[in-house]
Amino acid sequence: MEPYEIAAAAFGVVMLALTTRELLHRRMRLAQYFIWAVIWFALILFGMVPQFYSTLLLATQVLGMYTPIHFVTTFSVLILFGMAYYLGKRIAELDDKLSTVVEHIALQPATEGVDQGKERKKHPKTQESS
Repeated sequence: MEPYEIAAAAFGVVMLALTTRELLHRRMRLAQYFIWAVIWFALILFGMVPQFYSTLLLATQVLGMYTPIHFVTTFSVLILFGMAYYLGKRIAELDDKLSTVVEHIALQPATEGVDQGKERKKHPKTQESS
């Protein structure tokens, strides 16, 4: 095995483990996990099984590209554009939700905050003296 194949496979294994950990800690949805797992498995396979590289070479020729790196670069950029679009859309949705929450809090009557402050003053915390 070539050093770049070992590095690619090792990187894929580490990233798959980190992605799985994120799923188990519920910081990632199953659909997201599936997409990333497919990418990491492909990276592991291309690194560990040289026959997959020849398959990539064949796909590159069928698509009219000169080398496999053109294939990888082109589709990586397309995937990144798709992810940037999705993240931008998600950020806009979260911004709208945050604005709604802030407006709701800002429009609450000012007396609610004053009443809560008076109740806190009536029941001060007792401090223990030594």
